[in-house]
Amino acid sequence: MTGGYNTQQKTELISYLEAMKGKHVTVNQIINYFSEIGVKIGVATIYRQLNKLVDSGHVKKYFIDEISGSCFEFVGENHEVTISDYFHLKCEICDQLIHFECKEVRELQNHVKSEHGFIIDPVKTVFYGICKNCFETKVKTSK
Repeated sequence: MTGGYNTQQKTELISYLEAMKGKHVTVNQIINYFSEIGVKIGVATIYRQLNKLVDSGHVKKYFIDEISGSCFEFVGENHEVTISDYFHLKCEICDQLIHFECKEVRELQNHVKSEHGFIIDPVKTVFYGICKNCFETKVKTSK
């Protein structure tokens, strides 16, 4: 997939990322996963392999804010397809990052481009708020 020498750690990391396709993961989540299943993989190895996967386009790297740091998403071989077709929602309670596709927001993006001469980068656009699960939990606990 990324060329170069295939190590067991590289194979394990790629398998994990493929299984998480469509989800965002942090380096800490990757480290915790491998620790839980008893696979020894160094932090430097994880960063090195992630950087190679980002450079090859198989993984997208998102920097959301200073608190959250970076997260990664496996996009695989078809990385050119639909990568800019969504925005992100970030829950301020559980820190979940959610892909968000919406015709109305796309229309807003087009409006801003045509009327204001500004192109919004949807991959870097994040709407902050509270996800459905956290909102429902908040409502239940406030009763």
